[in-house]
Amino acid sequence: MSDRAEIGLQYLVKFRSGQDYAHVADVAGEVPVIGSGGPFARATAHLYEGESVLFGRKGTVDRPLHIDGKFWTVDTMFYTELTDAVDGRWLYYWATRVPFGLYSTDTALPSMTSSVLGRLKVPVVDIDKQRAIAKYLDRETGEIDAMLSKLDELAENLKVRRESIGSPLHTMGFEHVRLQWLMHEVDERAGNSNADLPLLSVSIHHGVQLREESSSRQQASTDLSKYKVVRAGEIVLNRMRAFQGGLGQARIDGLVSPDYAVLHPEPRLSPNWAEYVMRSPQFVDAMSQRLRGIGAADQSNVRTPRINVRDLFVLTIPLPSSDEQCSVVKKLDEATARVDAMLAKVADLKALLLERRAALITDVVTGRKEVA
Repeated sequence: MSDRAEIGLQYLVKFRSGQDYAHVADVAGEVPVIGSGGPFARATAHLYEGESVLFGRKGTVDRPLHIDGKFWTVDTMFYTELTDAVDGRWLYYWATRVPFGLYSTDTALPSMTSSVLGRLKVPVVDIDKQRAIAKYLDRETGEIDAMLSKLDELAENLKVRRESIGSPLHTMGFEHVRLQWLMHEVDERAGNSNADLPLLSVSIHHGVQLREESSSRQQASTDLSKYKVVRAGEIVLNRMRAFQGGLGQARIDGLVSPDYAVLHPEPRLSPNWAEYVMRSPQFVDAMSQRLRGIGAADQSNVRTPRINVRDLFVLTIPLPSSDEQCSVVKKLDEATARVDAMLAKVADLKALLLERRAALITDVVTGRKEVA
């Protein structure tokens, strides 16, 4: 426990509120527009120029940012004017260890006030010492960040490999059959009798999964009676994300969005085979050529793109015998398991590095670890 003296943050910085940027917005502008979630637009003018530590006011309140230069913040983000008693980089590192969740309002949209932020206690550290700490942490966290970046790159490559596992199926010489002869669309609604089934969603990378495990923040309707029922072994298609791989096989019975398409494979089509083929880059590319929406048929020009089941069923997939499907799927499952194991190891290593990074910052900023 450090015995350093402390001072209120309000004596080290002046909090300033962001403003609406509509009158200076320009995609070609050189000035970043920053909200509590980070930079999201460009502007032709700046609200402030200089070094500053930014604090979330509404929404994402636990992600402070450091910036030095011209910028514009909106009303979801406070910017600060630093006094001569504080180094911006040091203050940023200190801020990353603040448990903002303990101070934010307990509402659907977390928020902070400048008065609450101003009362946060900051250790009293000589300005030269602050700069030395900031320099040390820049170097040490920079090395960790470089390793994290390599892990992210490796994870992305592994995800691409996983999504391409079904690619060889298209070049194995099997007969191609239209989907309309291999599956049909079902439209069973939850009503009152199935409303207790778990909510499912479709991920581009993971296929069908429990909604609670999804990274999507889209809220489900309070009335689930019109949601579609999907049974284990059926294929679920997110019609607006299918051209990005947004489809997969349901492993359990559940409920999905009314806008999804639920497809029931015929007996001669293995659901596992269908999932591998339909998530392959070749099939996803074929779907992208049949998108409907506003604009040209090319996926890069279509706004609100989606694929209709009628157009989907015109496409063909390779179809061997049931025994061959089973044999090939077994090998693909083994390959998928190997990639998943590597992804899990990468995730574990990344978690350890992030834990090490956070602990290092805490130890140095609080004085538990001295910096020469």
